[in-house]
This record gives sequence, structure tokens and C-alpha cells, in this order.
Amino acid sequence: MNSSKRRLARDVLAFGLFLTTLGSCSWGSQPKAEQAETQPDAEQQKKLDEARAELEIGRNMAGRLLKFYGAYPDEKLVRYVNEVGNFVAKYSDFPDRRYMFEVYNSETVNAFACPGGYILVSLGAIKNASNEAELAHVLGHEVAHVGHKHMYNALNKMTKEELDKNAAAGSQATEVPEETKARMRPEPEQSELGSTLAKYLSGSAAGLNILQAAKAGMSVIMEKGLGAELEFAADQEGTRYAVGAGYYPKALINFLCRMEVSRGKPKDYCLKETVAKTEPTTVLDKTHPAVPLRVSNIKSVLVSMKADEIIGAKGKKRFMVMKERTLKGAAKKAQVDNETDGKE
Repeated sequence: MNSSKRRLARDVLAFGLFLTTLGSCSWGSQPKAEQAETQPDAEQQKKLDEARAELEIGRNMAGRLLKFYGAYPDEKLVRYVNEVGNFVAKYSDFPDRRYMFEVYNSETVNAFACPGGYILVSLGAIKNASNEAELAHVLGHEVAHVGHKHMYNALNKMTKEELDKNAAAGSQATEVPEETKARMRPEPEQSELGSTLAKYLSGSAAGLNILQAAKAGMSVIMEKGLGAELEFAADQEGTRYAVGAGYYPKALINFLCRMEVSRGKPKDYCLKETVAKTEPTTVLDKTHPAVPLRVSNIKSVLVSMKADEIIGAKGKKRFMVMKERTLKGAAKKAQVDNETDGKE
């Protein structure tokens, strides 16, 4: 069994355990007389339905993103990202939630937070970071989105017409080029396992059609964004979580400013108080406020935390060992791809 199949099997097992847990919490193997007493009331059932809907929508969205970009094939890197992300999550306002982190294969700097705890960070973001603290702050930002249910709540507020409209736009946002389709694996519905999953994903839960909501979520995550207010909130909350975990307070500011310099902006660009509106060139541009505005917002929370008095860890040594290993692996893969293309 290769790594992708092992991960899929692991997720299916986790999903099965999740459903089993829901069932066992409510019914288990208790006698019928006790079952009636322990069945969830309306409020508890609503929470269970919402949890199931969140998980299914997030799974579907994460699957679509990985199908579009491809998962970066480095299990050690993925384990490391999961270790850092879950460590930060312990210091969030939602330490009991389960988070699953994956690295997707894109040189663009970005990360995605899908409902239910599925968080994807790009290979480009790993390359742009200079220490573990910066990675921790980026993952903290995404943990805040998931914990506060920013995406799930946005989808829940949409009317059916809005869901349909966004679902259509979401499908176009991740349309795979024709030259790539020839190399793609079979559609999920074409496999026995995929058919089983589709039975869950095509249903409705908590008032949302899962597939339609997941497609609409793709439009939000790739084109529209959640809005400046929620992005600013995630920056502040993520900073608070990462600092609480012991990381260097200004790491996210350094990460964002370095990203802009690498894109050709002047070194003092991220410190500007006003920014002229320009045409977005990346998904991050479309879905997030301008970096100078984000930096100003992060500084405000650092002032409230008296961050100058906090000596956080950067974790540079451990991060650089992993990053250099990743860079070597990426270079080797690119060389093999070039040689393969040359033989075709």
C-alpha cells in the first residue's frame, strides 16, 4: 500500500471511528430502557449534526484541493507539520478539537483551513519560512479559522441560490487543465472505496447539502475569501496561540514581510500605513487583506500582549534541518521530472 492509500485508509478509519463514537455516545450496547434515557436531546442532536456536516464538508474540500494541487510526497515533512500544528492548537481556545495538517504541492505561499480541522499549507510557505516559529504562527492562523467555524458559518448563512451560484464558481476555480486530466487517477466514484465515501458526502446534514456546500466553499477559499474582518481576527488569534505555545511573537510579521520582498516589493513595503489597491495576482491576494494592513493589525495585538517583554523561541535549528531536507528532495524530484519529460 503506497503512502496516499495509507493516508486515505487512515482518514476513512478515522471517519469511521468518528461515526462510531457518535453512535456509541448515543446508543452503544446499552439495554433499550437505558437507550431512551441516554438518547441526545434536540440541542445535542443539533451539535452532532453540525459536527458531522463540518467534517464531511471539510473532507470534501480538502480532497478537492489536494486533487487540484497534489499532496507533497514527504511523510516526514507532513509529520513535522502535524507536530507543530497540533502543538499550537493545544494552546488555542479549542484544544480538544482534532486537526489534520497536509502539505500541498504549490510554490505559491498560502494555506487553507477547511471545516472539521483539515488544514493544508503550501510547499511555498514552508520554503518562505525561516524558522519553526513562523510556521507555527501560520498554522495558528488556520487553527483560528477552523476553531471559530469561519468557513462553516459562512456557508450556513448562504441561501440555496447563493450556494448554487458559489458552487458553480467553485467548480470553475479548481478546474483541472486538459493536459493534467490525462495523468489523473480515476474519479472517487469510480472506485469501490470512493463509492462508499460518496454515500456519506452526497447526503445532507444540519440543513446543508454536503456536496453543494463543499463546492461553494471552494469558491470562498479560492476566489472570494472570508472577508477582511475574519482574516484580521485569525491573525490576532493565531498570534496569541503561537505565543502561548512559546514561540517568538513577531514571527508572522517577519514571514509576511519576507514573502512580499520575495515578490519584488521594497523592503519597507509591509510597514506602509496606506496601500494602493492593485489587481490580485495570487489566491492569497484575492482572499486576504494587503500585507501592510495585516502587519499593522498584528502589531496591535502584540502591544496588548506586551510582546516586547516576551522571549519566545524561534526553533530555527530543527526547522532548517527539515527545510534543507525538503529543498533537496524537491530539487531531486524536479530533476527526475525534467529527465522524464525529455524522454517523452
